[in-house]
Amino acid sequence: MALSPLPARSRFIDDLVPLILESNDHWWPRDLLRLAQVSSAWLGPVRRRLFALPSLHSFHACSQLARTLSGNPKLLSLVKGIELRPALEDSPNGRLISAEDRANLRFILALEGLQHITLGGLLAVKAERLLHTVGDAQSVLDLHIDGSLLAHSLSFRPSLEWDESIAFRFSNLQTLRLTNLELDIPYPVIPYQLQLSKLHLDNVVVMSGYISHLLHETPSLHHLCIRSKRASEFDEQIRLILESCAIDTLEYEVETDGHSHHLIFTDDSPPFSSLRCLRFTGIHVDLDILDSISQKCQNLEDLTVSGRMVTILPCEWVSFITKRHLARLRSLGLPWGTNNPPFVRWCSSAGEAVLKAAATYDIRVLPERLKY
Repeated sequence: MALSPLPARSRFIDDLVPLILESNDHWWPRDLLRLAQVSSAWLGPVRRRLFALPSLHSFHACSQLARTLSGNPKLLSLVKGIELRPALEDSPNGRLISAEDRANLRFILALEGLQHITLGGLLAVKAERLLHTVGDAQSVLDLHIDGSLLAHSLSFRPSLEWDESIAFRFSNLQTLRLTNLELDIPYPVIPYQLQLSKLHLDNVVVMSGYISHLLHETPSLHHLCIRSKRASEFDEQIRLILESCAIDTLEYEVETDGHSHHLIFTDDSPPFSSLRCLRFTGIHVDLDILDSISQKCQNLEDLTVSGRMVTILPCEWVSFITKRHLARLRSLGLPWGTNNPPFVRWCSSAGEAVLKAAATYDIRVLPERLKY
């Protein structure tokens, strides 16, 4: 009996390669390396994905990348950003950063066209030293100094001193993220303007100076996101920023102590007409503070007050909504409970009363699913 011939294999369409790679944002590097060996059609797209934003967590990895790039100059233009987070354990025999490690770091940070830079691990200690070695600082749009790996270290303190020399170098910076570090901000002697639109501060301790000095004469900041251990550390800082910048969105979260003697919105504060979105989490909010928000932020469209430090009763929320203190409000996030103390969840009838009042004025209430 004659065997039937095998069906002819369909020819793979090379144009599908970019679509296949873009279909998944979580390719493992080792899988990409295997795909690069399939054919020349895969090599180019895989290289662009692998080298676009290398994330390195050891000095050995930094050495390998520097060696690869120096040996193949065609790859240099593919690198659009870099994440450097070498850990303390990566320093054998108690050494910190060897001369060879420093040379590799200088080579990597001197690459042209870097738009995104993250410095973490040991590089977050006195991070300003490495920022001065960035070769093409004018191209950097997103800068992140991340001290998370050393947050509990007794020997090394992640830190950054931001002064006008750094501001002038990174004059096109659009997003600045500082995480788990100590921040010093000397008063700027020379006026400058940044292009910052977003500033994220996560567990940052301001050792000296004011964040408004970091921003200085920056008119473009629209999004301010701050997470802190205690409200007392940042309330005054935030007030000064709001008075000097046209902030559109303010997100403020406090982890442990939401009480503060320095109120953000006071009788002496000017109107914050640019503010459209205000989100408080873990902040002490009572009826007086809510009234201050209504008076100073009359253009708010999105207001969220969450956490267990809110003392406002359901009937007071209903009154707040129906009196239309914030006529442009379209979204309202609530804690669905009141700190009497202690914090007590609202009963179903109280929650429904708030929902009914909000629905009357076409205000979306969050979270949408309630659990009484």
